[in-house]
Amino acid sequence: MWPFDEEWFKEYLASILKWAATNPWEFIYYVLLCLSPLFFISALLAWNLAKQIENKEKGKKKLSKKQKNMSKTRRQKTD
Repeated sequence: MWPFDEEWFKEYLASILKWAATNPWEFIYYVLLCLSPLFFISALLAWNLAKQIENKEKGKKKLSKKQKNMSKTRRQKTD
């Protein structure tokens, strides 16, 4: 099922864990270095989503204001 040997994977994982235990600051540095582009992409996507939500809410407010004004003018015409 796995394309690699299970024993090899266990040895590789053990060597990484040993390296992380002996050099924790270096391990954290490399983990953050690898994850920082993902953090950046996540921040950009969150900012973009916030702008889209804000624009959608502005559009809804504008539409409701327009509908209120239209209903006022229609009432004035019937009076």
